[in-house]
Amino acid sequence: MVNLRTRVLYNTIVCTVFYVGIGQSFGFELGPVDPLRQLDVVPRTPANQMFDQSSALDACADTAKIELLLLDIVSSALCHNPKAREAWANVKVQAAQVGASRAAYLPTLAGTGQAAKDNISNHGTAANPFYNQSDSSYQNAALTLNWVLYDFGARSATVDYAKSLLASALAGQDNALQTVFANTVKDYYAALVAQKNVKATQDIETDAQHVFEAAVIRVRRGVAAISDQLQAQTSYSQAKFNHNKAEGDWVSALGILAIDMGLRPNYPIHLIEPDNATLPDTSFVRSVDELLRTAQERHPSLVAARADLAAAQANEKVIRAQGRPTISFVGKYSYNNQPQSSGAGQQYLGETSRDRSIGIQINIPFFEGFTRTYQIRGAQAQVEGKEARLTDAELQVASSVWTSYQTLKVDTDNLRTSQEILDSSKAAFDAAQARYTKGVTGILELINTQTALANAQQQRIAALAGWQNARIQLAASLGNLGFGTLGD
Repeated sequence: MVNLRTRVLYNTIVCTVFYVGIGQSFGFELGPVDPLRQLDVVPRTPANQMFDQSSALDACADTAKIELLLLDIVSSALCHNPKAREAWANVKVQAAQVGASRAAYLPTLAGTGQAAKDNISNHGTAANPFYNQSDSSYQNAALTLNWVLYDFGARSATVDYAKSLLASALAGQDNALQTVFANTVKDYYAALVAQKNVKATQDIETDAQHVFEAAVIRVRRGVAAISDQLQAQTSYSQAKFNHNKAEGDWVSALGILAIDMGLRPNYPIHLIEPDNATLPDTSFVRSVDELLRTAQERHPSLVAARADLAAAQANEKVIRAQGRPTISFVGKYSYNNQPQSSGAGQQYLGETSRDRSIGIQINIPFFEGFTRTYQIRGAQAQVEGKEARLTDAELQVASSVWTSYQTLKVDTDNLRTSQEILDSSKAAFDAAQARYTKGVTGILELINTQTALANAQQQRIAALAGWQNARIQLAASLGNLGFGTLGD
């Protein structure tokens, strides 16, 4: 009964090893894709962690929308931008490495097998001539088991090292998403400014045309010199030139935005302008000291730098532990029925051999030629480098927060001032236009007020977009970007 059970177990193991081994050799997925459940931390999409899981927004679904809001553009960029996808792939790689490091705690089982047909003939011409021949078929197989029982911390240090790299990859993905988010918003507002400039320059061109027509009428009536008409015509031509240039800038900006979204640059899109009556919330803006503390705690680049430092420290432990003894449980079973001969001239006789062994194996590295010493020194130097990189990252984040905070303060003031300038310049142009029609003032005053109005309109557009972008860039410098920062 014992022999029967042993044979059944042996056959089961051999079949399983053969099935899985052959399948993996040809790239088949024959077992659980994630048997140790290490890939659960990987987001389902390149930007899954950026989306509000409570919403029904399927942000990564492909759409054929042409009329786009900022939310649509950012969602597409986060899902399809190559940098976001690369960071997502890095997370999957490191998650797999954690699984591989944990798998070192499990035993390994290796199997080999051979089936052969053997034809051997021997003959001799000495004092006792001989001739013999063997024509046989035979098989041999072997199973080898190895299970490391204790290694003085090498495997645990390897797991810590892999976990730290995974934490760094996750933070790196977050940082990549924040960067893609911020750059896309920046390009969006650049395109929106260009789109609004097209409308503004079109209005300016229309106003210039009206001024030119009024000058023509006055010249025909003899109440104005021909120079008035020529100056008005020059202003009108300049307005048309600016309108054409604005059209070109708009198309160029839309192409850059399409590339951010992972689309071809000539993809037809049109931006839906947001309602500027209510500006987005800026409640996250607090004192600069509090903002600096927040950024130091949560910015993904700092999280990644700290994880890299922890990984370097764990790697030093791994290298030290690899120079220590290991204690393993080993076992082997082999089978061979190849015919054997006792010597030259002797017939080949059928023979079956089986070898079974189990035991404890101790591996002690007594001397490695100082290799371990230099590997440890190299690992210590890597730790020092990661510490310096962390310090540099902290300074970079602090600099970014400080600059973004001051920019937002200035742009907030300019937002109010630009509206005042626009209102006063519009009133001045209306007054000058009425005065010129009545013949009270000359063409030069009218053209000057028209130019001032055009500048004020473009300044207002740039101020509003600049404030919106500064608000997003400050959130990015804090590592606090999300769809909530976009506003309604």
